Amino acid sequence: MQKSVSILVCFYNAEHKLPKTIEHIKKLDISNITECELILVNNNSNDDSCTIIQNEMKGFNLFPWKIVDEPNPGLSNARLRGITESQHEYLLFCDDDNWLASDYIQNAISILTSNSNIAVLGGYGEAVSDIEFPEWFNKNKNFYAVGEQFPYNGKVFGVRNVVYGAGMIVRREAWEYIILKGFTFYTLGRTGKSLSSGEDSEMCLAFQIAGFDIWYDDSLRFKHYIEPKRLTENYFKKLQKGMSSSGYVTQFYRRYLFGYKPQVTKYFWLKEFLYSVKDLVKGVFVNPTKSGIKRNMDFSLYLLRERGRYNENVKKVLGICDGLSDRVSK
Repeated sequence: MQKSVSILVCFYNAEHKLPKTIEHIKKLDISNITECELILVNNNSNDDSCTIIQNEMKGFNLFPWKIVDEPNPGLSNARLRGITESQHEYLLFCDDDNWLASDYIQNAISILTSNSNIAVLGGYGEAVSDIEFPEWFNKNKNFYAVGEQFPYNGKVFGVRNVVYGAGMIVRREAWEYIILKGFTFYTLGRTGKSLSSGEDSEMCLAFQIAGFDIWYDDSLRFKHYIEPKRLTENYFKKLQKGMSSSGYVTQFYRRYLFGYKPQVTKYFWLKEFLYSVKDLVKGVFVNPTKSGIKRNMDFSLYLLRERGRYNENVKKVLGICDGLSDRVSK
């Protein structure tokens, strides 16, 4: 059995983060791996990231590497470019601020080759920064793609049935299957200053609808460097908002997975809006919480703003789900 890995690093203006990330990639143990490659995707950077990479990789010949450009902004676009440029069996998504443990690939391949139905394997990220973490960070660390992703190692299911994209490894065969069945990203991911996200969850849910497994194992360790500017309450609020807004349509992947497929009639968006307003009013007068009120307010405003597109977007997601579910029904 081939044990080949493509390491994909997507970056945007990451000149100050890349040296440490590359340092750890160069130390990876690939002694039992058939083939390995490193593809660094430049997602419209305008700093010295590419020069930094060239300097850091000078003289390195343990495995081939290259820089490719993806001018269209968004992490999803960058990852798609990386996948297109890659050629190996497993795709390791290493963010530009992830410091992989030396045994990361060895542990991952051992798990993936033992169960051919695993489409995605996630690991355990440990937060590191140049400053002390604020008090609120620990209870919200999953927003930053760090910490335990599931109570135990193995198949991820239930309420949290996805893994974060940092350190994620995807089986190419499974990826090619869902693409063949019509999967496309609805969520672009972060684009410059935009903190929209959710493409990782979207992909995990699509795999599950197609009958594949999502897996977690804490033997896959990496450090996730978090810049001090991302550890302010203002940034965290924007991060929360970005994650919430990206899920207003992609939530239908999850709902489909749990057996709910709505009839999207002409006034479907209005029905959703009225339910949201009802929850908003209820939240104001019955057990009010600031976060709950804000969540329903944001969703109500989103529906008003997107009313002309909401139905079609939901139909698009549901159509993708129907195509993916063919593998299970057969």
